Amino acid sequence: MQIVQDVAAAMQALFGRTMDDLGRETGCIQRKRKFCGSGLLRTVVLTLLQHPAAKDRDYQTVAAQLGIDVTEEAVKHRFNSGLVAFLEAALEHVLTTVLTTQASTAPLFGKFIQVLIGDSTTITLPDELADEFPGCGGKGDSGKAALKIQVLWDLVSGKIVKLLIEPGRAADLKSPIAAEPLPAGALSIFDLGYFSLERFREVEGQGAYWISRLLHGTQVFDVSGKRLALLAFLEQQASSGVVDVPVIVGEKEQLSCRLLALRVPPEVAARRRQRIIKNARDHGRQASQEYLAMQDWTIYLTNAKPALLTWKEVVVLYRARWQIELLFKLWKSHNRLANREITASPERQMAVFYAKLIGVIVQHWILLTATWTNDRRSLRKAAHLLRDWIIILTEALDDLERLCLQLDRLTKAIGKTAQVNCRRKHPSLYQLLENPELLDYKLENTAA
Repeated sequence: MQIVQDVAAAMQALFGRTMDDLGRETGCIQRKRKFCGSGLLRTVVLTLLQHPAAKDRDYQTVAAQLGIDVTEEAVKHRFNSGLVAFLEAALEHVLTTVLTTQASTAPLFGKFIQVLIGDSTTITLPDELADEFPGCGGKGDSGKAALKIQVLWDLVSGKIVKLLIEPGRAADLKSPIAAEPLPAGALSIFDLGYFSLERFREVEGQGAYWISRLLHGTQVFDVSGKRLALLAFLEQQASSGVVDVPVIVGEKEQLSCRLLALRVPPEVAARRRQRIIKNARDHGRQASQEYLAMQDWTIYLTNAKPALLTWKEVVVLYRARWQIELLFKLWKSHNRLANREITASPERQMAVFYAKLIGVIVQHWILLTATWTNDRRSLRKAAHLLRDWIIILTEALDDLERLCLQLDRLTKAIGKTAQVNCRRKHPSLYQLLENPELLDYKLENTAA
């Protein structure tokens, strides 16, 4: 497959001579003794892909496998501000490489050029880094320093379209990933943190589509311009179980779109209310009765007409947004991206973070070769198998033909084992993307 060759070439470029130059330019490598830039990058990144909680001896072992003879003490001294600058620059280099593979074969995705999902995940940092990465604070003056990783991901091709690092205090709504221009025929899905009627209008102006939940407090009007008392309106319209009507939203923007509302089971509404009441109490507030009453409903907005997407297809596509949460979970649980060595210096913690982030991007490249044409893929299972192959890929890095061969073998091994199971009672996402009619959305019919 072409993607195997593309990934092999990208890995060679990343871990090749360009990094030797970058090591000197950033001052990390001032004179070569044991490490050159490429050797240092390979040692740090590949060690952390194998051992996310690596100790100095783990780096020493991988360095030896790469033919670099260093002591644990020499490794320890490498974790300084120079290494941080080098790895930060290496990350910028990695992010200029965008790899894509054959499009997903899921019929529902086939309606769009791209299906772009965006979100962020937050990572706390040592308080000493608060000037560079201010956090939002918290109880006991915790959370002084934090960063956000903003990701825009295309579920059709698998490529990470954009990845940004921002201060933890930065608002999702203002992130550039939400303002990324879309090609005509693409679909954009973000959660409520990015809700913006102005952005929805821009997306529509580009000939693209969007799906979002309704942000509470947004004014809703019928097509004649009459303001709706939304809760009462939904109760009146819900005799069929699903409300699917054209509306106008926003007092200033006045954006025409489609509103879908589905009544949730009482136990789901009760859990929502409990969370809202607790969160309000923790922040010294009291939740409004209207907001609590609205928890009986899940409400979506979209500019996709019923002829393009049925209500079930809208729900399934919005559920697909959860895949980015699973991607973050993979990075944080499997790769331990957010784990901190509490006793380590801030420089070491930042170096480890940048190296792990480079590692998860390389991991994503490899998983594209091995999983993306299989809609039953399990990235979690694939990543666990990949860890066992890191040493094999490491030994093949300088031989393009051999590296392609090993990646092809890995692809076949993952294809046989890293799949999600078919389920009758609660169909998995890939089943729903194949057939949205499998969606069993329990609706409470007020007319019953």
